[in-house]
Amino acid sequence: MVLFLFLPKERLAFPLCQKSRAGDFQYSPRQRSNKFGIVSFGLTKTSNYCGVRRTFTPSLTNRWLMLKPVRFWVCLVLILGMPRVFFAQDKTPYQLVNPFIGTGNEGNCFPGAQAPFGMLSLSPNNTFDNYEDAASRPGYKYFRNEINGFGLTHYSGVGCHAMQDLQFMPVAGTLDKSPVNDKHAYVSRFSHEREKAMPGYYSVTLDDYHVDAKFAATVHAAIGEITYRGDQEAHLVFAPTNCANGIGDGELHIESTAMTVTGWVSTGGFCWRDPKDRPYRVFFVAKFNTKFSSYGVWKGKAKAEGASNVAGDDVGAYVSFGKLNGKAVKMKVAISYVSIDNARKNLQEEISCWEFEDVCRATKSQWERMLSRLTVEGGSESQRQAFYTAVYHNLLHPNVYSDVNGDYMGFDDKVHRVANGRKQYANFSLWDTYRTTATLQALIAPDEASDMAQSLLLDAEQGGAYPNWSMNNVEYGVMNGYSTFPFIANLYAFGARNFDLQATKEMMKRVSVKHIKCKGFHGWEHVEDYMTYGYVPVDRHGHGASMTLEYAIDDFSIAQICKAAGDEAAYNYYMNRSQSFEKLFDEETRLIRPRNADGSFLTPFAPNMEKGFNEGNAMQYFWSVPHNVDALTDFCGGKDAMEKRLDTFTSQVKCGWAPDVPYYWLGNEPCFGSVYVYNFLGKAWKSQRMVRNVLNRFDDTPNGLPGDDDAGAMSALYVFSAMGLYPYIPGIGGFVVTGPLFTKVQLQLKGGKTLTLIGENAGNDAPYIQRLQVDGRETTSTWLDWDKLKHGARLNFVMGKGPNKQWGATEKDVPPSYY
Repeated sequence: MVLFLFLPKERLAFPLCQKSRAGDFQYSPRQRSNKFGIVSFGLTKTSNYCGVRRTFTPSLTNRWLMLKPVRFWVCLVLILGMPRVFFAQDKTPYQLVNPFIGTGNEGNCFPGAQAPFGMLSLSPNNTFDNYEDAASRPGYKYFRNEINGFGLTHYSGVGCHAMQDLQFMPVAGTLDKSPVNDKHAYVSRFSHEREKAMPGYYSVTLDDYHVDAKFAATVHAAIGEITYRGDQEAHLVFAPTNCANGIGDGELHIESTAMTVTGWVSTGGFCWRDPKDRPYRVFFVAKFNTKFSSYGVWKGKAKAEGASNVAGDDVGAYVSFGKLNGKAVKMKVAISYVSIDNARKNLQEEISCWEFEDVCRATKSQWERMLSRLTVEGGSESQRQAFYTAVYHNLLHPNVYSDVNGDYMGFDDKVHRVANGRKQYANFSLWDTYRTTATLQALIAPDEASDMAQSLLLDAEQGGAYPNWSMNNVEYGVMNGYSTFPFIANLYAFGARNFDLQATKEMMKRVSVKHIKCKGFHGWEHVEDYMTYGYVPVDRHGHGASMTLEYAIDDFSIAQICKAAGDEAAYNYYMNRSQSFEKLFDEETRLIRPRNADGSFLTPFAPNMEKGFNEGNAMQYFWSVPHNVDALTDFCGGKDAMEKRLDTFTSQVKCGWAPDVPYYWLGNEPCFGSVYVYNFLGKAWKSQRMVRNVLNRFDDTPNGLPGDDDAGAMSALYVFSAMGLYPYIPGIGGFVVTGPLFTKVQLQLKGGKTLTLIGENAGNDAPYIQRLQVDGRETTSTWLDWDKLKHGARLNFVMGKGPNKQWGATEKDVPPSYY
């Protein structure tokens, strides 16, 4: 047998062949990946990329081959005769991520380049629709065949228009139209066959302009390599007005000698698309490696050739490079929410060189490190791809908001600086993410999650109260409840504890007994009514019933923080308040029913009625008492009645938009946990069956998400469902157990410990738990305390095709309820 060394085969997001400065080590085109791997022929050489010296030395095998070319051909013949499986290698988590999942339907995801939790996300925008068309929300839809630009900020999965800031577009030909407030001005068709996306990387061919564009991102910056293949004039157009909601003000400056463009815009609006309502400012610096042959600006429809400055709410600019005939232009760009000067610092710190592949490798390494913290084996490649992409989606938001020097713009519109070693985070879709994402981030990114909790505290100190649904340093408060509390409580419960617990507790207490707004908006709305009546009257707020249910969860979460902080009196107070949902129990219908200030229940009323509920109805919200399912069961008439109602409710699974049907709506957060309620009834096998039903509604295609991903919340539901562990009770460290989809799941814990789940016989056709051992001890409990797992543990599941109806069936097996 002849031994032959190969480098690992990888589906690379960028070519190994890289252009280098004279004297630098350079891979030859012969080294591109083939079906067997990569053969290296390079001589020992030292290079200096971005100030980092590297030495490349070929292996002994390669030197042997170089000295004797005939030996190479002998080996090659032997290799070609071997079975292909001899060289088969499992794809890494990084290689299995597919950023196009969720870009085709209601998922509202974007495919562009971003580092983990990166401030900057460079992604294509290809939507033109008005506000009423949901297709314009993320800026990108897979089914479109045109691109109108690339934005530097995006918000993944949210249900309203947001960000897509600082749009630019490579263009070839004549600049005969103004791009100001016109997304159709400069558009190119593209094909998915010439479009690629991997974590941190995106590339596409703009067919109409004969342009190949590829981008790689760091936390605050990105580098682009734009090849103009045609013989027409090459340009780059800056069209900041074409972001999600337009701009309220802005400036653009062209520094032709420095081959640099800088500027800023003021924008905002979110769902209502008024950029002057609750605005934020974002600044940028873009540097090029190619001299400008000409440049100019637009003010409205008027073009000013040779002008280098423009200001207002109707601005655009361009730089031209002449006829390039296949030459590539490189661009480096960075953003800041503080100043242009800070954007320069971000760029200099993160991308000081012009080597595209170096940036790719560095960001790829970051993604590989993050994605390797939670790994799976078994299942189909499609399922593994869906799993790792779901983890990836939960590492996009919240976003780093502080610059490399620690500066950030606070909720008081003043510049602050974070403590050394910390980062400030922004963009919290908390009504969505407290249910699933918070726990997942605490498990796989505890340091970052701790900074998130501290960031929210700083936001509250600067803005007057906690934000509830924020974007950058602005509170939009688009959903009801005060979901900041269960979000932070879940972070703490699952190990993200490096934040000021006592100050967090005191802030929670302060804002939960009086309506104090955050930067003039939201806060704990109707808290006085809630404290007076024990519920929020529907005749005082149209979502009074769902608001009451959310507030009960919020109170329970505050109680857990108070308990952790040693405040027993406050713990008891908020635990008592957390039972407020009982005020909405209607004996006539046996449902949670909206109630008026005079004590009367809403009339007329039906189980599928939306009035009184936010994005849902009475049947869908009925299960939203995760901290006291026992009380809900007693009210329903006992376990048999509860089981029957749950059977009817889960008899239909709805995806997409379905707030008016009295069935399980997988497409929205309030229903996420309802399929786990069977565990509380001693019918664990029914939860196991339903969870597998839920998993089968996800796949690895652009239409692979059953609803808005909401900054990762939907994807995190998939992750936990596939693991067979679900964090059902907000603020409590523990999981409801349903059994894994995969034969092996490993979670890397702090201190080098590992939580390992083994799924014997696990697979899509074996959803039922037959047996479970925890560290070798048999258990039938459908609830596992995190305290018993957090230092490392091994869970051995035996899965089967048929249900074991005795497993998890006794009173001692069910998860806890809290009174």
